[in-house]
Amino acid sequence: MDAIYGFSGRPDPTRLDQMDAMLSHRGSERVKDVAPQGTIGIRHRTDVSRTIYRDGDLSLSLIGQLSNDGRAVDEPDLKTLAARFRREGIGALDALRGAFIVVIRDGETWHMVRDGAGVRTVYWTVHEGRFRFAIEPKSLLSDRALPRKIRPGALAQYLTFSFVPGRDTMLDGLQELKPAHRLRWSPGHAPVEQRWFSYDNPPESSRSDAEWCTTFREAMGKAVRERMPGGDGPIGVFLSGGIDSSIVAAELVGQTSRPIHSYTVHFGADYPSEIEFARSVAQRLGTKHQELEVRPESFVPRLRKIAWHLDEPIGDPIAVPNFELAGMAASDVGHVFNGEGGDPCFGGPKNVSMMLHHWYGGEPLAPGFRERWYLASYRRAYGELGRLISPEWSEQIDEKRDLEQILTPYFETSHPTRFLDKLMSINIQLKGAHLILPKVDRMLGAWGLGVAAPLFDERMLAFSYALPGHLKLAAGVEKIILKEAYRNDLPAEVIARPKSGMRVPVHWWFQDELRRLALELLSPRSIREAGIFNPTRVRQLLDYNTVEGPGRYGLRLWMLITFELWRRLVVEGESP
Repeated sequence: MDAIYGFSGRPDPTRLDQMDAMLSHRGSERVKDVAPQGTIGIRHRTDVSRTIYRDGDLSLSLIGQLSNDGRAVDEPDLKTLAARFRREGIGALDALRGAFIVVIRDGETWHMVRDGAGVRTVYWTVHEGRFRFAIEPKSLLSDRALPRKIRPGALAQYLTFSFVPGRDTMLDGLQELKPAHRLRWSPGHAPVEQRWFSYDNPPESSRSDAEWCTTFREAMGKAVRERMPGGDGPIGVFLSGGIDSSIVAAELVGQTSRPIHSYTVHFGADYPSEIEFARSVAQRLGTKHQELEVRPESFVPRLRKIAWHLDEPIGDPIAVPNFELAGMAASDVGHVFNGEGGDPCFGGPKNVSMMLHHWYGGEPLAPGFRERWYLASYRRAYGELGRLISPEWSEQIDEKRDLEQILTPYFETSHPTRFLDKLMSINIQLKGAHLILPKVDRMLGAWGLGVAAPLFDERMLAFSYALPGHLKLAAGVEKIILKEAYRNDLPAEVIARPKSGMRVPVHWWFQDELRRLALELLSPRSIREAGIFNPTRVRQLLDYNTVEGPGRYGLRLWMLITFELWRRLVVEGESP
């Protein structure tokens, strides 16, 4: 686990220390490079060496992990990368693969590069003529002089998706570098952002299904092998009981003799869980397995801290189990693998309803119908934005501009051609890069854990686009290639079971253990003072009593309290 941060212009030791302090959980070691043109800081763990290479006015920094022909490069040769940059310019870095952020200061010109899959994140802004950047927004916001103006369009996006997709964040002027993109900034010039890597390859049809399964096993094995941490200590894996995390665990066990610790979560005997499937996988593979019961009484005292680590409001309640499970794992291991990426990359269940509406919607195909169906498919608050958001804020929101037009380029592009692949592009580049990957990175990073998501390897993404559609999704069954490739490695019940997902029981919690917290955070006085939401509608949600009939009360309330915690911490400046 590591971090990078910095700013352009004259040295400012106080500012540097403030930014660094916000990232102390990312590593115990600190490296910095201070020059008249700007300052770069890096945090890293003692067992992962990261440096800043300096040659005159040129400074090159890298955090994360690079891969090279199937071998992990733990200590990349920054001097060589710098020499290539001097000869060929920023395009010399286009061959890089892995999970990384590169920052180059070339005189007064700055370059930033985010990895092709978007596994690592970096945020930036320009304030008072200074270019500023950091791997987590909290580092930038350590400067209280930075504006904290909420974007109304981002509010609509958050309530629709449960996260803010794309370049712009919840705060006006604070931006996230998009995955597979690079940024150039120099004083007096507008920032230039450019895509440098594309993985949406055209589909292939020359291989048999058996050959595809063999190729998938090889690609998956390589992706896991490259992310294997150094040393001989134990390695962790989050095991949900689903196919995605199960194949990751199978690869780990097959590739190393090191102890493998697996961890799964449940919410008590009163609620549905997948622990029996996770146990079955752990027993089959021989991992050292632990289970954690998550209840409100255990995580509510830490909820403000969780919101602080998330940085952006993320309304997916699965963030809490991620955080709690990471706390358990941190006492055993320093590096945790996960199965994130199976759904967005290999035909998850959400795509089924979208494809049915696409082909058999039964309504006139008015402009934007696919966009609206996709927005509704999240089943958050898209259908009630006008009821939930106050009139003053609603006037500043244009649903076509702020919501539909985010998706239109993905549907209208000529490449990829298959509709399923267009949906994959949305899920990978928006949900993957702006929700799934940052959420896991923040929740595990809070405990100083290294994170590995092999299904989000750039080459795995390219493989998926080339894969025939019937090996991703067919007859309502998703992720067929994963199941067929690992059929002999995992219990039959795990291969055969349909996707269910981890369902955090917030619907019931807000009627019992979480009700007091919700009434406090969403009190009429608090809602009126903030002026963002309609207090009458919020009260209806709290009472589980909407005129429109039963709704997903728990999920909507979770989104509201998550937003309110973020607003108090970031906008109002309250302490975690």
